[in-house]
Amino acid sequence: MPVFKIPEQYSNRKRKELDGFNAKIKGEKITEVPAYLIGQFAKNDLFGDEISGELLMQYCLNTVLDAQQNAAGRVIMLECKDEPKLISFYNRFDFDRVERDYSENELIQMIRVLSDKEIVGSVD
Repeated sequence: MPVFKIPEQYSNRKRKELDGFNAKIKGEKITEVPAYLIGQFAKNDLFGDEISGELLMQYCLNTVLDAQQNAAGRVIMLECKDEPKLISFYNRFDFDRVERDYSENELIQMIRVLSDKEIVGSVD
């Protein structure tokens, strides 16, 4: 499973949210967590009228939730161009931009932390 490298500036509260249990292990800050990686997510314009981006994303998220039942994990990660239209699209599905320094033309990272209600076996 890929890992999400936690930016140094993330607070202990945010680290604990990503890990689900702790911000530190043996006194050391957690620096990475397993993540589901959504790669190469795009819609072919030739089929624009046949399926929406929203439907594709919902299918993708449902697939991740199905996998989570067998493999655990709580972070979903993707990379995209730094374009307002793309960021807005992913924000609608509860993805947040990872705030860190990016080089010019570097893809930005966006993550979504699954809620306790989405995680199989979690206690309400």
